[in-house]
Amino acid sequence: MSRKLKIEKSGKRVKTRLLAGADELLRTGLLKGAHIELFSNREISVEGCCGVYEYTDCYLRLNLGNGSLIISGSGFDISSFEEKCIVIRGCISSLEFCLKEEKQ
Repeated sequence: MSRKLKIEKSGKRVKTRLLAGADELLRTGLLKGAHIELFSNREISVEGCCGVYEYTDCYLRLNLGNGSLIISGSGFDISSFEEKCIVIRGCISSLEFCLKEEKQ
């Protein structure tokens, strides 16, 4: 089972919704290792990306090691992917984090 953190942009406001206990995952540091920078809704830079699961011009699913990052929008282009840093350009409409739950 994965837990989710969803960020959506509608108009000029950015909404963040924490779903199913994701706030606990953020506090415990399970997002460490990934550094994400958004430049408006036109470019995103992700450090800590281990690979690309899926890629179309309107949908990307990136492997972050401890989960995945889903980027939705239109006109996507991977402008660079060196070592563990990927830069994606296009019109970004939403981001979704799907984190793997650690087994105890």
